[in-house]
Amino acid sequence: MKYSIIILSAVILILSSCTKENSSTYERFYFKNNGADLAVEVNGNIASNTFILLLHGGPGGSGFEYNTGEYAQTLEEKYAMVYLDQRGQGASQGSYDEAVVTLQQFGDDAYQLTKFLKKKYGAGISVFLMGHSWGGTTGTHALLNTDVQTELKGWIEVDGAHDIPLLNKEAIKMFLEIGNAEISAGNNTEKWQDIVDFAAGVDTNNISVDEGGQINGYGFEAEGLIAQIAAGGSGDPSHGLLTSPLTSATNALAGLLTANTINGETEKASMTADLNKITIPSLFLWGKYDFVVPPSLGEMAFNNVSSTKKEVVIFEKSGHSPMDSEPDLFAEKVIQFVELHK
Repeated sequence: MKYSIIILSAVILILSSCTKENSSTYERFYFKNNGADLAVEVNGNIASNTFILLLHGGPGGSGFEYNTGEYAQTLEEKYAMVYLDQRGQGASQGSYDEAVVTLQQFGDDAYQLTKFLKKKYGAGISVFLMGHSWGGTTGTHALLNTDVQTELKGWIEVDGAHDIPLLNKEAIKMFLEIGNAEISAGNNTEKWQDIVDFAAGVDTNNISVDEGGQINGYGFEAEGLIAQIAAGGSGDPSHGLLTSPLTSATNALAGLLTANTINGETEKASMTADLNKITIPSLFLWGKYDFVVPPSLGEMAFNNVSSTKKEVVIFEKSGHSPMDSEPDLFAEKVIQFVELHK
Protein backbone atom coordinates (compact mmCIF):
# COMPACT_ATOMS: atom_id res chain seq x y z
CA MET A 1 0.00 0.00 0.00
CA LYS A 2 2.05 2.93 -1.25
CA TYR A 3 -0.08 5.49 0.61
CA SER A 4 0.29 3.97 4.09
CA ILE A 5 3.26 6.18 5.01
CA ILE A 6 1.35 9.27 3.91
CA ILE A 7 -1.58 8.32 6.13
CA LEU A 8 0.63 8.03 9.18
CA SER A 9 2.68 11.12 8.55
CA ALA A 10 -0.34 13.24 7.62
CA VAL A 11 1.60 15.55 5.34
CA ILE A 12 0.19 19.06 5.34
CA LEU A 13 0.39 21.55 2.48
CA ILE A 14 -0.62 25.14 3.09
CA LEU A 15 -3.42 26.23 0.77
CA SER A 16 -3.37 29.97 1.27
CA SER A 17 -3.20 32.75 3.83
CA CYS A 18 -5.91 35.21 4.72
CA THR A 19 -5.27 38.92 5.17
CA LYS A 20 -8.31 39.36 7.43
CA GLU A 21 -7.44 36.78 10.05
CA ASN A 22 -4.32 35.41 11.72
CA SER A 23 -3.16 31.93 12.66
CA SER A 24 -4.78 32.15 16.08
CA THR A 25 -8.24 32.24 14.50
CA TYR A 26 -7.84 30.95 10.96
CA GLU A 27 -5.87 28.32 9.07
CA ARG A 28 -6.37 26.58 5.75
CA PHE A 29 -4.41 23.53 4.65
CA TYR A 30 -4.53 20.30 2.70
CA PHE A 31 -4.61 17.06 4.67
CA LYS A 32 -3.16 14.17 2.66
CA ASN A 33 -4.70 10.75 3.23
CA ASN A 34 -4.67 7.66 1.00
CA GLY A 35 -4.05 9.42 -2.28
CA ALA A 36 -6.26 12.47 -1.72
CA ASP A 37 -5.49 16.05 -0.70
CA LEU A 38 -8.42 17.01 1.50
CA ALA A 39 -9.09 20.74 1.81
CA VAL A 40 -9.51 21.84 5.42
CA GLU A 41 -10.35 25.25 6.88
CA VAL A 42 -10.11 25.89 10.63
CA ASN A 43 -11.91 29.07 11.61
CA GLY A 44 -12.76 30.51 15.01
CA ASN A 45 -11.58 30.34 18.58
CA ILE A 46 -8.61 28.00 18.29
CA ALA A 47 -7.47 29.03 21.78
CA SER A 48 -10.61 27.38 23.22
CA ASN A 49 -9.00 23.97 22.57
CA THR A 50 -12.43 22.77 21.47
CA PHE A 51 -12.88 21.78 17.82
CA ILE A 52 -16.02 20.85 15.90
CA LEU A 53 -15.25 18.88 12.73
CA LEU A 54 -18.11 19.42 10.30
CA LEU A 55 -18.99 16.88 7.59
CA HIS A 56 -20.99 18.58 4.85
CA GLY A 57 -24.00 17.35 2.90
CA GLY A 58 -24.13 16.04 -0.66
CA PRO A 59 -22.60 14.04 -2.06
CA GLY A 60 -21.32 16.98 -4.00
CA GLY A 61 -21.23 19.68 -1.33
CA SER A 62 -18.41 21.58 0.34
CA GLY A 63 -17.47 22.25 3.93
CA PHE A 64 -16.66 25.85 3.05
CA GLU A 65 -20.34 26.41 2.19
CA TYR A 66 -21.12 25.95 5.90
CA ASN A 67 -18.71 28.69 6.95
CA THR A 68 -21.34 31.39 6.62
CA GLY A 69 -24.44 32.57 8.43
CA GLU A 70 -25.24 33.57 11.98
CA TYR A 71 -24.87 30.10 13.47
CA ALA A 72 -21.32 29.76 12.13
CA GLN A 73 -20.26 33.14 13.46
CA THR A 74 -21.71 32.33 16.89
CA LEU A 75 -20.03 28.92 17.08
CA GLU A 76 -16.71 30.32 15.86
CA GLU A 77 -16.73 32.83 18.71
CA LYS A 78 -16.78 29.92 21.16
CA TYR A 79 -14.92 27.13 19.35
CA ALA A 80 -12.71 26.27 16.41
CA MET A 81 -14.88 25.09 13.53
CA VAL A 82 -13.19 22.65 11.14
CA TYR A 83 -14.72 22.79 7.67
CA LEU A 84 -13.63 19.75 5.63
CA ASP A 85 -14.21 19.29 1.93
CA GLN A 86 -14.77 15.55 1.89
CA ARG A 87 -12.92 13.38 -0.62
CA GLY A 88 -13.54 14.33 -4.25
CA GLN A 89 -15.63 17.38 -3.37
CA GLY A 90 -15.14 21.12 -3.18
CA ALA A 91 -11.47 22.07 -3.24
CA SER A 92 -10.22 18.58 -2.35
CA GLN A 93 -8.08 16.84 -4.93
CA GLY A 94 -7.57 13.20 -5.83
CA SER A 95 -9.00 10.21 -7.62
CA TYR A 96 -12.74 9.77 -8.20
CA ASP A 97 -12.28 6.03 -8.70
CA GLU A 98 -14.71 3.70 -6.94
CA ALA A 99 -11.81 1.99 -5.16
CA VAL A 100 -11.22 5.09 -3.01
CA VAL A 101 -14.59 6.85 -3.14
CA THR A 102 -16.35 4.63 -0.59
CA LEU A 103 -18.12 5.18 2.70
CA GLN A 104 -15.33 3.29 4.43
CA GLN A 105 -12.75 5.66 2.97
CA PHE A 106 -14.80 8.74 3.87
CA GLY A 107 -14.98 7.42 7.42
CA ASP A 108 -11.26 6.80 7.56
CA ASP A 109 -10.61 10.32 6.25
CA ALA A 110 -12.59 11.78 9.15
CA TYR A 111 -10.85 9.48 11.64
CA GLN A 112 -7.35 10.29 10.38
CA LEU A 113 -8.10 14.02 10.32
CA THR A 114 -9.39 13.86 13.90
CA LYS A 115 -6.13 12.27 14.99
CA PHE A 116 -4.12 14.83 13.07
CA LEU A 117 -5.96 17.73 14.72
CA LYS A 118 -4.71 16.41 18.05
CA LYS A 119 -1.16 16.19 16.72
CA LYS A 120 -1.33 19.72 15.32
CA TYR A 121 -3.18 21.53 18.10
CA GLY A 122 -2.39 19.37 21.12
CA ALA A 123 -3.37 15.98 22.50
CA GLY A 124 -5.58 17.62 25.11
CA ILE A 125 -8.00 19.32 22.73
CA SER A 126 -11.66 18.29 22.68
CA VAL A 127 -13.01 17.22 19.30
CA PHE A 128 -16.68 16.86 18.37
CA LEU A 129 -17.91 15.40 15.08
CA MET A 130 -20.89 17.06 13.38
CA GLY A 131 -22.56 15.69 10.25
CA HIS A 132 -25.34 17.36 8.26
CA SER A 133 -27.51 15.47 5.75
CA TRP A 134 -25.16 13.21 3.75
CA GLY A 135 -22.51 14.13 6.31
CA GLY A 136 -24.71 12.14 8.67
CA THR A 137 -24.18 9.14 6.38
CA THR A 138 -20.39 9.43 6.33
CA GLY A 139 -20.19 10.45 9.98
CA THR A 140 -22.32 7.57 11.24
CA HIS A 141 -20.37 5.15 9.06
CA ALA A 142 -17.14 6.46 10.60
CA LEU A 143 -18.50 6.00 14.13
CA LEU A 144 -19.51 2.42 13.39
CA ASN A 145 -16.57 1.28 11.25
CA THR A 146 -13.47 3.08 12.52
CA ASP A 147 -12.05 3.86 15.97
CA VAL A 148 -12.97 7.54 15.73
CA GLN A 149 -15.22 7.31 18.81
CA THR A 150 -12.07 6.95 20.92
CA GLU A 151 -10.91 10.38 19.68
CA LEU A 152 -14.19 12.26 20.18
CA LYS A 153 -16.04 13.96 23.00
CA GLY A 154 -19.36 13.72 21.18
CA TRP A 155 -21.39 13.28 17.99
CA ILE A 156 -23.79 15.90 16.63
CA GLU A 157 -26.06 14.68 13.84
CA VAL A 158 -28.04 17.35 12.00
CA ASP A 159 -30.84 15.99 9.80
CA GLY A 160 -28.49 13.11 8.98
CA ALA A 161 -29.15 10.48 6.34
CA HIS A 162 -27.83 7.46 8.20
CA ASP A 163 -30.51 5.14 6.76
CA ILE A 164 -31.55 5.88 3.17
CA PRO A 165 -34.12 3.07 2.72
CA LEU A 166 -35.80 4.10 5.98
CA LEU A 167 -35.81 7.80 5.17
CA ASN A 168 -37.47 7.10 1.81
CA LYS A 169 -40.32 5.29 3.57
CA GLU A 170 -40.66 8.00 6.21
CA ALA A 171 -40.66 10.73 3.55
CA ILE A 172 -43.57 9.04 1.77
CA LYS A 173 -45.49 9.08 5.05
CA MET A 174 -44.78 12.81 5.49
CA PHE A 175 -45.81 13.59 1.91
CA LEU A 176 -49.16 11.91 2.45
CA GLU A 177 -49.86 13.19 5.96
CA ILE A 178 -48.76 16.80 5.60
CA GLY A 179 -49.59 17.03 1.91
CA ASN A 180 -53.22 16.03 2.42
CA ALA A 181 -53.52 18.42 5.37
CA GLU A 182 -52.15 21.28 3.24
CA ILE A 183 -54.56 20.43 0.42
CA SER A 184 -57.47 20.45 2.85
CA ALA A 185 -56.32 23.87 4.07
CA GLY A 186 -56.19 25.16 0.50
CA ASN A 187 -52.43 25.76 0.52
CA ASN A 188 -50.59 25.32 -2.80
CA THR A 189 -53.10 22.64 -3.71
CA GLU A 190 -51.89 21.93 -7.23
CA LYS A 191 -48.26 21.43 -6.23
CA TRP A 192 -49.17 19.39 -3.16
CA GLN A 193 -51.52 17.23 -5.22
CA ASP A 194 -48.62 16.29 -7.53
CA ILE A 195 -46.54 15.26 -4.53
CA VAL A 196 -49.37 13.33 -2.89
CA ASP A 197 -50.23 11.52 -6.12
CA PHE A 198 -46.61 10.48 -6.51
CA ALA A 199 -46.37 9.30 -2.90
CA ALA A 200 -49.61 7.32 -3.15
CA GLY A 201 -48.22 5.41 -6.11
CA VAL A 202 -44.96 4.30 -4.45
CA ASP A 203 -44.65 0.75 -3.14
CA THR A 204 -42.75 1.46 0.08
CA ASN A 205 -41.66 -2.17 0.28
CA ASN A 206 -39.90 -1.90 -3.08
CA ILE A 207 -38.61 1.64 -3.64
CA SER A 208 -36.37 1.86 -6.70
CA VAL A 209 -33.24 4.01 -7.02
CA ASP A 210 -35.10 6.27 -9.45
CA GLU A 211 -37.98 6.67 -7.01
CA GLY A 212 -35.45 7.47 -4.28
CA GLY A 213 -34.15 10.31 -6.42
CA GLN A 214 -37.70 11.55 -6.97
CA ILE A 215 -38.38 11.40 -3.24
CA ASN A 216 -35.31 13.54 -2.61
CA GLY A 217 -36.39 16.10 -5.21
CA TYR A 218 -39.95 16.26 -3.93
CA GLY A 219 -38.56 16.59 -0.40
CA PHE A 220 -36.90 19.89 -1.21
CA GLU A 221 -39.95 21.03 -3.18
CA ALA A 222 -42.29 20.22 -0.28
CA GLU A 223 -40.11 22.15 2.15
CA GLY A 224 -40.49 25.20 -0.05
CA LEU A 225 -44.27 24.98 0.28
CA ILE A 226 -44.33 25.11 4.08
CA ALA A 227 -45.14 28.57 5.39
CA GLN A 228 -44.14 27.68 8.96
CA ILE A 229 -40.43 27.42 8.11
CA ALA A 230 -38.60 30.49 9.37
CA ALA A 231 -36.61 32.67 7.00
CA GLY A 232 -33.65 32.63 9.39
CA GLY A 233 -30.68 34.98 9.25
CA SER A 234 -27.89 35.16 6.72
CA GLY A 235 -25.26 36.76 8.94
CA ASP A 236 -22.29 38.60 7.45
CA PRO A 237 -22.29 37.85 3.69
CA SER A 238 -18.52 38.29 3.59
CA HIS A 239 -18.04 35.58 6.20
CA GLY A 240 -16.73 32.28 4.89
CA LEU A 241 -17.70 32.17 1.23
CA LEU A 242 -15.47 35.05 0.13
CA THR A 243 -12.42 33.31 1.64
CA SER A 244 -13.21 30.02 -0.09
CA PRO A 245 -11.02 28.95 -3.03
CA LEU A 246 -14.07 27.49 -4.76
CA THR A 247 -16.11 28.60 -7.69
CA SER A 248 -19.61 27.21 -8.13
CA ALA A 249 -18.56 25.53 -11.38
CA THR A 250 -15.55 23.85 -9.77
CA ASN A 251 -17.62 22.61 -6.86
CA ALA A 252 -20.41 21.33 -9.12
CA LEU A 253 -18.03 19.37 -11.36
CA ALA A 254 -16.18 17.75 -8.46
CA GLY A 255 -19.43 16.94 -6.73
CA LEU A 256 -20.94 15.36 -9.84
CA LEU A 257 -17.97 13.06 -10.32
CA THR A 258 -18.03 11.97 -6.69
CA ALA A 259 -21.80 11.57 -6.56
CA ASN A 260 -21.77 9.35 -9.64
CA THR A 261 -19.27 7.07 -7.92
CA ILE A 262 -20.72 6.89 -4.39
CA ASN A 263 -24.48 7.14 -4.95
CA GLY A 264 -24.95 3.40 -5.45
CA GLU A 265 -23.45 2.61 -2.06
CA THR A 266 -25.17 5.55 -0.40
CA GLU A 267 -28.63 4.50 -1.62
CA LYS A 268 -28.18 1.17 0.20
CA ALA A 269 -26.78 2.65 3.41
CA SER A 270 -28.88 1.41 6.32
CA MET A 271 -27.26 1.81 9.74
CA THR A 272 -30.15 2.08 12.18
CA ALA A 273 -29.72 -1.50 13.40
CA ASP A 274 -26.10 -0.83 14.35
CA LEU A 275 -26.58 2.50 16.12
CA ASN A 276 -26.33 0.73 19.48
CA LYS A 277 -22.56 0.63 18.83
CA ILE A 278 -22.42 4.40 19.31
CA THR A 279 -21.59 5.00 22.96
CA ILE A 280 -20.29 8.59 23.05
CA PRO A 281 -22.53 11.54 23.98
CA SER A 282 -24.88 12.23 21.07
CA LEU A 283 -27.03 15.19 20.02
CA PHE A 284 -29.64 14.88 17.27
CA LEU A 285 -30.87 18.15 15.75
CA TRP A 286 -33.76 17.97 13.25
CA GLY A 287 -36.19 20.23 11.47
CA LYS A 288 -39.85 19.40 12.05
CA TYR A 289 -40.61 19.92 8.36
CA ASP A 290 -37.63 18.05 6.93
CA PHE A 291 -39.07 16.01 4.06
CA VAL A 292 -35.56 15.20 2.77
CA VAL A 293 -34.49 13.35 5.94
CA PRO A 294 -37.62 13.12 8.12
CA PRO A 295 -37.38 13.89 11.85
CA SER A 296 -38.49 10.36 12.70
CA LEU A 297 -34.94 9.28 11.81
CA GLY A 298 -33.56 11.56 14.49
CA GLU A 299 -35.99 10.20 17.05
CA MET A 300 -35.14 6.61 16.09
CA ALA A 301 -31.42 7.36 16.31
CA PHE A 302 -31.91 8.86 19.76
CA ASN A 303 -33.70 5.69 20.86
CA ASN A 304 -31.10 3.34 19.38
CA VAL A 305 -27.70 4.76 20.38
CA SER A 306 -26.25 3.28 23.55
CA SER A 307 -25.02 6.52 25.03
CA THR A 308 -26.65 7.49 28.30
CA LYS A 309 -25.83 11.12 27.50
CA LYS A 310 -28.02 11.96 24.54
CA GLU A 311 -30.63 14.44 23.42
CA VAL A 312 -32.90 14.99 20.43
CA VAL A 313 -34.14 18.47 19.51
CA ILE A 314 -36.87 19.08 16.93
CA PHE A 315 -36.85 22.62 15.52
CA GLU A 316 -40.46 23.71 15.11
CA LYS A 317 -39.78 26.30 12.38
CA SER A 318 -37.23 24.40 10.29
CA GLY A 319 -36.88 22.03 7.39
CA HIS A 320 -33.69 20.28 6.30
CA SER A 321 -31.31 22.99 7.55
CA PRO A 322 -32.22 24.28 11.04
CA MET A 323 -28.86 26.04 11.26
CA ASP A 324 -30.18 28.42 8.60
CA SER A 325 -33.84 28.63 9.62
CA GLU A 326 -33.28 28.99 13.37
CA PRO A 327 -29.59 29.92 13.71
CA ASP A 328 -29.70 31.32 17.23
CA LEU A 329 -31.49 28.33 18.71
CA PHE A 330 -29.32 25.95 16.70
CA ALA A 331 -26.10 27.51 18.02
CA GLU A 332 -27.53 27.56 21.54
CA LYS A 333 -28.24 23.81 21.48
CA VAL A 334 -24.81 22.98 20.09
CA ILE A 335 -23.08 25.15 22.70
CA GLN A 336 -25.08 23.60 25.54
CA PHE A 337 -24.08 20.11 24.38
CA VAL A 338 -20.42 20.94 23.86
CA GLU A 339 -20.12 22.69 27.23
CA LEU A 340 -21.52 19.63 28.97
CA HIS A 341 -19.13 17.18 27.36
CA LYS A 342 -15.93 18.96 26.28
